[in-house]
Amino acid sequence: MDEAKLHEIHTWLAKAVHDLRSAEWLMARPDPLCNAAGFHCQQLAEKALKAYLTWRDEPFEKTHSLVALVAKCLPFDASFKTLRAAATTLTPYAVAARYPGDLPELTEAETQEALALAREVWDFVLERLPSEVQVGEE
Repeated sequence: MDEAKLHEIHTWLAKAVHDLRSAEWLMARPDPLCNAAGFHCQQLAEKALKAYLTWRDEPFEKTHSLVALVAKCLPFDASFKTLRAAATTLTPYAVAARYPGDLPELTEAETQEALALAREVWDFVLERLPSEVQVGEE
């Protein structure tokens, strides 16, 4: 794999790890910041999927739709269909959870579910990437 592509994939994955840490930190506070954590959960999943598509040399538009990104992954691996429910749940958290009136405030339970779904997408994608592009969660 050429260095530029490897660097781009690493960048997507490193940013995804930052979103994971951010979501976990926001939820670990005495008064969890659920909507902000939900946003980072969506971002984690989005960046993981974009890393996969980059690895596959599959162009993608600038989008926050995890449903659309999962659909773009399906021709390479039909098992991505198992992520459709997670994608549907997490997609609204990209924008709507950050502005008043678009979605009700996320509860702690909903945000914990979002974190579990985001980790599911993360783990699923990492299992399908070659070892040379892997990053840790430090």
